Amino acid sequence: MVHVSEGYEARVQTSRERMRLSQVRKSFDAGLKQKVGGANITEAFFGACVAYIKASMDRLHDQDQRIHDFLKPHVTAGDDQSATLENLDMRLAKSREALDALVAAAAVYKAAGEAGWADFKTAVEAFMEVYFKILLSGQHSTLTLQEEVFDEAIWDKVAGVTPDSLATENALYSAAQGLAPDDADPASFVGGP
Repeated sequence: MVHVSEGYEARVQTSRERMRLSQVRKSFDAGLKQKVGGANITEAFFGACVAYIKASMDRLHDQDQRIHDFLKPHVTAGDDQSATLENLDMRLAKSREALDALVAAAAVYKAAGEAGWADFKTAVEAFMEVYFKILLSGQHSTLTLQEEVFDEAIWDKVAGVTPDSLATENALYSAAQGLAPDDADPASFVGGP
């Protein structure tokens, strides 16, 4: 992997990606609420949001896996930090599973059209349950150990920021933004859960 180092700070780029994931998730949620309320929100918008969420979550999962892998040599089996890493493994597995189900449901919805809406909505609710209650609930659980162990070189490897990753993220964000319904532009939402 070719890392971007000059001109880019890995942590800044990672923070930006996670903020924009939150913005697209909020836009997605706003579109869902509008559709439930009777608005004509296109499948293309939901598809663009799922494409962004998939790419962003894949990167987040990869980053968290690298965090785990870099921290593991610094913990002792059976201690609190070891339990924290085991919990991170569990959260990543459940998140990956929920993401796969969301992507599959989006594909079915795209093929079925409105006949697939109810199943898609159910899959979205299941994904959001995992996103909030499992993934985000422990998102800073390794922060103290990261601060003790990581230097900028490790952060660069964890982030995995490349020219391609930046271009892909920008294209997918623009696609979701371009299809967003009124009052659901991702850029109009602040980051955070």
